[in-house]
Amino acid sequence: MKNHISVFLAFLLMPLLGLAQSPMQAGFEMLEKGQFEEAATFFKAYLEKEPDNQTAMLCYGRGVGLSGNTDEAKKVFSHLQELKPGDFEVDLNMAEAYMWSKDFKTALELYQELYARDPKSFPAVLGLANAYSENKKYDEALTFIEEALAIQPTNANAKVSRKFMRLGKGALYMNAGNYHEAINLHNLILTEDSLDTDGLLNRANALIASKQYDKAKKDYQTLLSIPAKEVQCYLGLSRIANLDRDKKQSLKVAKEAVAAADSANTIIAHMGLVNAYGALKDFKSAFRIIDSLWLIYPDNPELISAYGRMNIWSKGFKKATEYYEKLLEVKPSSFDGNLGFADAHHAMSLDNTAFEYVRKTLGFYPGQIDALNFLERLHQSHDPSISSHVFSSSDNGGNLSTNYNFIGTFDPHPNWRTFISYYSRKAENMSAGLENVEVKKVDNYGAGLSYQVNGWLKLSAKYNFLLSDDYTRKLGEVSAGLRAGKYQNIEILYKEEVQNFNADLIKRNLKLSNFQMNYNLSLPNRIGLYSQLIHTAISDGNKRNLAFVSLYYDILTRPSLKAGFNYSIFGFQQQVPEVYFSPDVFKGYEVFVGSENVNLPNVKWIYQAIFATGIQQISSEDTQGIYRFDIKAGRKFGSRFYLMGYYMKSNSAASSVQGFTYNEWGIRSRWAIPLRNL
Repeated sequence: MKNHISVFLAFLLMPLLGLAQSPMQAGFEMLEKGQFEEAATFFKAYLEKEPDNQTAMLCYGRGVGLSGNTDEAKKVFSHLQELKPGDFEVDLNMAEAYMWSKDFKTALELYQELYARDPKSFPAVLGLANAYSENKKYDEALTFIEEALAIQPTNANAKVSRKFMRLGKGALYMNAGNYHEAINLHNLILTEDSLDTDGLLNRANALIASKQYDKAKKDYQTLLSIPAKEVQCYLGLSRIANLDRDKKQSLKVAKEAVAAADSANTIIAHMGLVNAYGALKDFKSAFRIIDSLWLIYPDNPELISAYGRMNIWSKGFKKATEYYEKLLEVKPSSFDGNLGFADAHHAMSLDNTAFEYVRKTLGFYPGQIDALNFLERLHQSHDPSISSHVFSSSDNGGNLSTNYNFIGTFDPHPNWRTFISYYSRKAENMSAGLENVEVKKVDNYGAGLSYQVNGWLKLSAKYNFLLSDDYTRKLGEVSAGLRAGKYQNIEILYKEEVQNFNADLIKRNLKLSNFQMNYNLSLPNRIGLYSQLIHTAISDGNKRNLAFVSLYYDILTRPSLKAGFNYSIFGFQQQVPEVYFSPDVFKGYEVFVGSENVNLPNVKWIYQAIFATGIQQISSEDTQGIYRFDIKAGRKFGSRFYLMGYYMKSNSAASSVQGFTYNEWGIRSRWAIPLRNL
């Protein structure tokens, strides 16, 4: 709060200014006009002539204190307190000196004492209110500012103080995500002055946060008539357009912000343009703007932050950490630096560091809603969880199954995960008629762990113990996941399994040893490629080779909507159709479309759906039309538990071991148990 300076000048100098033609009149006028350094020089010279003049001492103390030398001011006021013990005016100046030096805790204690001595003193009450405000105790500040206004209802400085107290309390509400209360406080400000720029800008921000975009636009349109606020208005309108998914309009308005900017706000205007290009995934243009500004403003914190942000958006996570480290060297308490550093490490799955820096962020900004939400997401990822998948299946070959699958996870460290699993499958074959139903059951108990070695390598291993009525099996699985550059991920794995599609296969105890590589490419232009290569050695001596390629385009990201083309080919070394589907060659061609909203925050009803159609060719047979669909729908019960039911159907021969039309229906769920032990 800066307005308390003029308040005290008015009250403390009023009796002095009444001394017509005083030899100190010129110094009084300097103080009144805010010429504090000149006033300090004037009164210092005056004290050389009259060293015991207490009025000159008081004015000298104010002059040096308000010009920045608060230690000298405290010495002067301390000396005056010795000369005039208990003098209310001198004690008021001492309290204010602590406000100047930003020792707001001591200032509050002094004003509390002054208020106790004279609760009707306007400077004491106003000073107490301002001291509470600077200590961010806005409820107390607003209580005492009302007392001050009860003493002087028309005092303009007190009204300005009240406005900034409301803005301060509104900022706390915003940080805590209580946007409705923030808007109410801004409405109080605007009730007194409908064109108050601080009130309009802050209310617009709160309206955006509460997704009331049309109302926010009205506030920005009002502010556009005020030239000094054009840049903020255009940036706000650009932000709204981006949130409304009109990214081209966002870019257009951001360019207007740059056109309206002067030297004082050129960086903030250009940062809005950088963000607009980033939202369009035009990172080349975004980085070009930052680079050009860097030549003029090297080491500017806003530019360092922008480099970090654009690197995260463009998946240059390691580079982003380097910029955020540089930002934290400049300003250890930087919100963008701490939370950005956490975000970059989370993107690399290095959540131990992500936890550390989210907590640092909250240490500097207690209750900040974005940091709290980030911390909660981290906990949801690493708190113990229980997942279940219960389903049944059937095909037109008379095969039925009932399945129960449960997985429990526990992370002893954010970079480590341990898990146990249980999978039970009962398969029935009714092809021989109801009187000869063959039933086989297999139970699979598993345990494993994974370790995030660094930002580009993750290792996993799993051990399974399988039991059936006829035999037991020990099965292993190991994998390595690699982040190969910004846009590429590779997974290499070896996995053992027992073929359990139907009762006959369970009885035959066929072990499959799979050597597999998965490759995923996701480009900024929304084009993606997923491919899979598998070589399988079967315990009966047979071998299978499989290749799958999916080329797709992300039409939307919120919710996800993609479409693409799939190609699959596989073949077996030996054909044993009496045992399992084993053509010498199978080719499948599909076009597909898929959509989901499961990963969107704050949605209750969730879904996943995929539809595909195409053709398949088995050996040298004629091509056949194929289709498949998989529809899941459910609900999130809070952010930690979801339940989804689904139904899938396919007539593709690749969907079942025997090449039959396949149906499956079931329920999936996951519960992240809320523990705070990481």
